[in-house]
Amino acid sequence: MNKNDLLRLAADKTQEKLKGGAMTGKAWIGLLLVALVVLMGFLAYRLILIELITQLRD
Repeated sequence: MNKNDLLRLAADKTQEKLKGGAMTGKAWIGLLLVALVVLMGFLAYRLILIELITQLRD
């Protein structure tokens, strides 16, 4: 590699870091899984709470 190639590679790396990068497929899947776990936890909490309230009423 000559000096110009190295300078071009360094400039490309700098531009890539300035852009911030795009969300990859793995990141979207991870975010979706976390959202599903939170949603399932909330639903389980609500169902347990409703069950407890109905048992206390009887």
